[in-house]
Amino acid sequence: MLRHGYSLYAFRVHSHGGSPAPLGKFDGEQDALPLLYGILRGLSTHPVTDKQRHLRLKQVTPAGRSVRFSIYVGASGQTSEFYHQDDEETVLFVRDDHHIEHTTLRCLVLAPTQSTTGLLVLEVQGRAGAKSLLAPALSRRFKEFSGNYILDVAAVVDEAGLARLLEEANAHQITLRRHGLPADIADAVDLSDEDAETGRLELKITPGKVKQFQRRLIAKLRGDDSSARMRLLHLSGIEFDELNVAMTVGQRSTTLSITSDRVPSFVYDLPGHLRPDDETFYKEVHANVEEVSRAVGMTVVPG
Repeated sequence: MLRHGYSLYAFRVHSHGGSPAPLGKFDGEQDALPLLYGILRGLSTHPVTDKQRHLRLKQVTPAGRSVRFSIYVGASGQTSEFYHQDDEETVLFVRDDHHIEHTTLRCLVLAPTQSTTGLLVLEVQGRAGAKSLLAPALSRRFKEFSGNYILDVAAVVDEAGLARLLEEANAHQITLRRHGLPADIADAVDLSDEDAETGRLELKITPGKVKQFQRRLIAKLRGDDSSARMRLLHLSGIEFDELNVAMTVGQRSTTLSITSDRVPSFVYDLPGHLRPDDETFYKEVHANVEEVSRAVGMTVVPG
């Protein structure tokens, strides 16, 4: 079942070596929000490509001190044939490695005038997200158009906040994922080298030691120690790419995602089993903004 949710990221603007500045006048005059709006519009005609990953803006709508936008994010580099489930003899479409399979994701930028911290909200579908392509593109273009000011985008997580959340949370499942199958596993199930490279390995751990793991997680993640995160991703001689801890905090379901190359991040689950419409999606996001804004020190004026 495809899961739907969103991730939250904090962003700040500062000069090289300087302190974060108010977003409405980060250099005494310039406003970060119109700059970001213009950069987002530019992504509709100048998409981002990184090897076989692609991102392009679909729609952008300003509203007060926020901007709603949606993006196409996808990947190329695969070849395959498409059939109808009732007719497996007739090829309907042949996909080559230049075709892009994309997902449409909804997003939101919130940049209060007097606050030094803003929020970037990115929809997540299954394992499809946009942060790794979008954040560098925003930062690179912001520096170009602002006169060398720096836009920092980071996951909304710090050690104190993570400790508090894990104290209140009820973890109920750990999932480890790996892209590509180890040679011994591929051999055991008679997969070719090509199939092994595109295969996926997933290991799920449910109650038993989950709560004990949850209590010890802070110690394992303390500081920005990528080697500690790397050790979490090794199990029984297999190196995994990602570790997810599914948990419930009050009435809200969330997933803590850990990789070796980034700080931990959360995916907030959306209610229901189907992808929500725009009204439901943004209503859920806005309901969570006030709580999160206090945690990251962002001043949000009502409305």
